[in-house]
Amino acid sequence: MSRTVRLFGLVTAVVALAAWLLTAFVGAQSVDRPTVQGMRFENNWPDSVTVTALVDNAAEVESATFLYAVLPEGALTRQPAEIQTGDVTRVTAEFPTRDPMLWIPAGADFEWRWEFKYESGDTFETDSQIWRYEDPRFEWESLQEGVLEVAFYEDRGTAETMLREGLEALDEISPFLGLDELIPIKVYVWANTEDAREVERIRSESFEESVITGGTRVLADLVHIYTPSRWVVRHELTHVLTKLAGEGPYGDLPAWLDEGMATLAEGDWLERRGQALQFAINNDIVLSLRSMESPSNRPGFVDIFYGQSAAIVLYLINEYGPENMNDFFQAFKEGQSVEDALSSVYGHDRESLENAWRDSVGLPPREPEEDRSTRIEDDVIGGPEVADAEQSEDAGDEQPEADESQQQQDGQQQAASESAEPESQDESEQAEQASASRSEEEIAERVAEIERRQDQRRDRPIFEDAEPFPWEYPLIGIAGALVLLSGLMLARVLSPRRD
Repeated sequence: MSRTVRLFGLVTAVVALAAWLLTAFVGAQSVDRPTVQGMRFENNWPDSVTVTALVDNAAEVESATFLYAVLPEGALTRQPAEIQTGDVTRVTAEFPTRDPMLWIPAGADFEWRWEFKYESGDTFETDSQIWRYEDPRFEWESLQEGVLEVAFYEDRGTAETMLREGLEALDEISPFLGLDELIPIKVYVWANTEDAREVERIRSESFEESVITGGTRVLADLVHIYTPSRWVVRHELTHVLTKLAGEGPYGDLPAWLDEGMATLAEGDWLERRGQALQFAINNDIVLSLRSMESPSNRPGFVDIFYGQSAAIVLYLINEYGPENMNDFFQAFKEGQSVEDALSSVYGHDRESLENAWRDSVGLPPREPEEDRSTRIEDDVIGGPEVADAEQSEDAGDEQPEADESQQQQDGQQQAASESAEPESQDESEQAEQASASRSEEEIAERVAEIERRQDQRRDRPIFEDAEPFPWEYPLIGIAGALVLLSGLMLARVLSPRRD
């Protein structure tokens, strides 16, 4: 019995000693680990951010690295840090925010942590935290409801409108895309395009296009608005939904599907895009579906492209139902090509879908030799025509209407044909073909006139640096000489005179 007690006591002592040693070892290790006592983010807008940490227990640290990733889909980036030793070790890293390859847009949340490497080769990482990068020129406030957050700095009423319209767009469009749950989404609203200068990655043509359209989706969960309006926020938020519903592992959605759904979400798209679309239908200069897989960036193409994209998407919804549209986006999500997705969901290829839509608006099938999708920029496309013809509010029942001048020509030709009977059936058919067609010279004149009107109507922001005034440098030289002469005369007046 006593032997058992002694054995039990010995085992207990050994276990207690092992536990003490383990505790002491862990405690010693925890004491030796670097401890971040304070953090500071310095926003060097718009080019970089400098992050500084005060670290204890860093005597054995050989190197430090700042690790960060832009949420929700950014890759992990490693930024080497500079170490300054002293009573408290200071660790500093600067990372770019406007580099084309490492761009962090204003309003982005990014996850960060420190990695410390010891002389022994071991590493230690701090816990991950999240910091939001914002445009520091303004004091930002935010409104939030459901999954949507709207950040603003000037007009609260405008922000409330953006929030209300945004929530309505999310509710209206989500069912067409088969989305039951949404991720949190942020909308940053600048008061005007001047304030939005330097917000985007670089000064470029793409930024000017974004400004013209009023905003852009910059991340999977982030939208920038440069010209606050109801249709802009609805359009750009729909791009968040289309990305969530249809972006697959092998590429983006075709532009006509992505922009068509976003344009439909605007609500009043026919009022702004309908005239351009009707002009293209009247003259049979609509774009080919194959060419619309990438967006057009030429001024004369913009309204036609957006209007036709919306009309094609609306045709698919009305003709085949919203459930098939769900399946269409899912097909892209699974990685199918445009041809495969069209075939599996709608039983179409590009050409048959295009001709089906053309038939729905009263156009004949496109002849194979007319498909110039690889040379879209050579197509003759004009801007919106200012016509008095009333547009139908129901896009599903939209029918092509000839413009006023064409109707007058048709009326005159019809009267002439009634007063004089053609000599033969062949001559009659030739007369109809001549009256229904336009010469290339006439179309070119019409296009030039329409583009001129569109340029007058649409104010484009200019972001190029102004050319120097021709006489700037000579005037600067003359002004400098006058200043120097004035200084010499003043010195002569103030200097004492000799008798």
